This record gives sequence, structure tokens and C-alpha cells, in this order.
Amino acid sequence: MARERRYRFVVRRHCARPGCSAPATATFTFDTRDLTVWLDTPAEGGARAGELCERHVRVLTPPQGWHLEDRRGARDRAAHELETVLDAHSPMLARAFQNAGAL
Repeated sequence: MARERRYRFVVRRHCARPGCSAPATATFTFDTRDLTVWLDTPAEGGARAGELCERHVRVLTPPQGWHLEDRRGARDRAAHELETVLDAHSPMLARAFQNAGAL
């Protein structure tokens, strides 16, 4: 039986700021009606307006009147909080969620 080789190329995204070649650590999107800029963890196939490295994320200032919401890690924090609550109140329920892949 012949072995099938599969190569998966991972394209590293870089900061969108001109002259910066640092790896991207955040994807940004925005909504002009809500005057909000969101920062998310870069994801393959995810919607994005652009990507920034950590240095440029730290100095990012949205236009006056806009809000910046950093959602990087929010899913992990919410899962951890849920796991803590479930463990404290119902170990059996926590195991059920873990087995279902929800945690």
C-alpha cells in the first residue's frame, strides 16, 4: 500500500504596517456604524481588514469617538470561567461538557 504524503503549508502572516515584517499577532476588523474596531486572534479563513504585530497593536489608537475591543483570548477565558463554575457546582456536568468538546 502506497503511503500518501500530504504537505500542509502554513503561511505566516506579517504585520500590515509598512516596513514592518514582524509576525502578526492580531487581526483587526471594524464596523463604521458601531464605530468599533475589534482585535481578534488571527485565524485561517477568518474575516479581516488587516493584521498587526504586537508592537503595533499596543500603539493602535482608533479614530476619535471609536471604541477598541480586544477579543484575543476571550474564548479561552470564557471556557476557563465556565469550566471553573461547572467544576465547582457539578463535576458530572463538567465532564459531560468536556466529553462533548464544549470545553
